[in-house]
Amino acid sequence: MNIKSDKKKVLLINKTIKDGALLEKAFRDISSPLEIIRLRDTQKALGVLNSEKIDAVFIDYALFNSSPGFIREIRKGNLYIPVIAIIQKGKELQAAEAIKEGAYDYLLKDAGYEGQLSRVLERVRGAASLNKDKDDDLEQQSILFRQIYKSQKWWQNIIDSITDYIFVIDQNYKILRTNKAFANLFGKEPADIIMRPYYELFGLKQPHEWCVIGKSADGASQSAVERTLNDTYYLISYYPIFYDEHKAAVYIMKDITETRRLKDQVYHLDKLSSLGTLTSGVAHEINNPLTGIIGYTEMLLMKNEDDTTKKYLRNVYDSALRCKRIVENMLTFSRQTPAQKSVENINDIIDKTVELHEYWLKSTNIEIIRSYGKVPYVAVDRQQMQQVILNLLINAEHAISDTDRRGRIEFKTSFDSELKLTLIEVADNGKGIPKDILPKIFDPFFTTKPVNKGTGLGLSIAHGIIAEQGGSIEARSVPGKGTSFIIRLPQAG
Repeated sequence: MNIKSDKKKVLLINKTIKDGALLEKAFRDISSPLEIIRLRDTQKALGVLNSEKIDAVFIDYALFNSSPGFIREIRKGNLYIPVIAIIQKGKELQAAEAIKEGAYDYLLKDAGYEGQLSRVLERVRGAASLNKDKDDDLEQQSILFRQIYKSQKWWQNIIDSITDYIFVIDQNYKILRTNKAFANLFGKEPADIIMRPYYELFGLKQPHEWCVIGKSADGASQSAVERTLNDTYYLISYYPIFYDEHKAAVYIMKDITETRRLKDQVYHLDKLSSLGTLTSGVAHEINNPLTGIIGYTEMLLMKNEDDTTKKYLRNVYDSALRCKRIVENMLTFSRQTPAQKSVENINDIIDKTVELHEYWLKSTNIEIIRSYGKVPYVAVDRQQMQQVILNLLINAEHAISDTDRRGRIEFKTSFDSELKLTLIEVADNGKGIPKDILPKIFDPFFTTKPVNKGTGLGLSIAHGIIAEQGGSIEARSVPGKGTSFIIRLPQAG
């Protein structure tokens, strides 16, 4: 207790009122102004010590002896306060016991305490100076610990904000650290999976083949692999670390399912582009001999008078003409030219497109119904409109293939004289489109088909082409019964 001009606090714990009054008088006679708090119970004293700054504690030995954990409780709160035991004169052995239990000093009861109190206060003064240094150190430590704690929380929050799956394992494959995303992947909290073998979360009895920790020294370098886990594609990256001379590994799992799907679609589109170039070349090569077949057949028909031979030649001639039309359609469809509008008959465009796909329609036993109305010419890019019709035709074919019924696709054209619009309706009796999916069907790369069965671009491209032609396209569907696409195009000006 450093006795200065500022007021200090002393806690006096004593059950005897007379002894307490004498000791209080001695304090006031010897030292500067101070505040004396008198209590008769050690539990209440602990409450005061935890709530107020006390400079010294004087406690009667009887209470001290009956509360052996008193000083330990004080130390728990990082309180370094000198505790002085008050000993009955003639029982100085109790002083040794008190010091042994952790008391800082003792005070013998005499007539007025003055004789012993001066000595004790001198020693307490030195303790107060030392305790001040200890308090300063503790305060510095407390500030440091708070900063470290905040830093740890900050980094943990950063790690938890990452949506990729992060986990750290030791050489026994037990999880040392993880972020929330990884724990949530299994419906758990990070604390629930710490020190568990990571592979148990995947329902396995041993680690995956890509988990390299502890296998060899070669596994100490960084690496990354793509793997399928529970029907999801992941890029799994591995980073070795060392802590306290122990090896550990950081694994980061990135969900690349969508990226993989988009990559497959890009490959598929590139394949289609190459196929278009190949088709164009093949069509040109076929066109040359076809021209010869048609020309020579015409000559034979003109010279030959035998009816049976003429019948056979006519069949050859008609078949060659049909092949020529198919080749011309293929060339038109595969030709890479800038969009160029021309005045076209929409019914004719539909016929040419259906002819191009006729073989597949026959193989799938799908009936094509043409319900053409009298429609005016429209200003469109013929090649692009063929692409739209073909995309809708293929979509309808896929929708029908998922049902057990006989397929039917109807092309219906009409003219709205009030709005001056040509209407094209492509309707099928397929499985239909669910209501929650219908608003998304024109989004790029949206598809319900498995990988390599569709790019998710057909309807998006069709929507873009129709919009570029100055028209609109919408879809109507009844799940289980079928789907209709309605295209509206302005008439040629």
